[in-house]
Amino acid sequence: MGETEKWVQDIFVFAVILFAVFLAAKYILRVSWPFAVVSSWSMMPDLRVGDFVVLTGAGSCPHVGDIIVYVASPPFPPGEWIIHRVIAVGPGCSLATKGDNSITNPISDQQYGEPPVTPGDIIGKAMLVVPYIGVFPLIVRPQSAAGVGLWLMRLGIFLMLIAAYYAAFKWLNAASNAASSVAGIDSKSVPRSPRASARRPS
Repeated sequence: MGETEKWVQDIFVFAVILFAVFLAAKYILRVSWPFAVVSSWSMMPDLRVGDFVVLTGAGSCPHVGDIIVYVASPPFPPGEWIIHRVIAVGPGCSLATKGDNSITNPISDQQYGEPPVTPGDIIGKAMLVVPYIGVFPLIVRPQSAAGVGLWLMRLGIFLMLIAAYYAAFKWLNAASNAASSVAGIDSKSVPRSPRASARRPS
């Protein structure tokens, strides 16, 4: 198998593993999309830009204090994912939400004009936060329809980084094998002294 075929095979296996992890997470966590990314400072200090958030199902109705991800409505960019904290629960599970950062979000989302969040708007509830994953969390999902172009650019950069990492790994592996081969040849070319024999004096 050539290098190109091996590279394609490795990428395919990696993609299959990621897809299997995604499907397993959806099933285990009972959520339509199990991962999200923090892309603003509105939830400081608890959540920072680049934090990777694992989501679980929100149940029949979230509670005050829960951090949820919901789909925004006007005046927020339609379809954008918002990750904010529930600050009040009204009749019929109508939720008031707000970012923790009092500087960037001094008032609730609903005071900005966002309609009360309903269970149908909720993607999931934050279960686990992994801080500062890096590039990968920022390409997990486009945060809105308007951000597809930026997401594609991030995806392209991420794939280039993966390809560069793979190429560097293959080069280091080849260099290591070459060095091992040279060392093996050198050790075989060194003349060895004949083994001395001795007899026990009688």
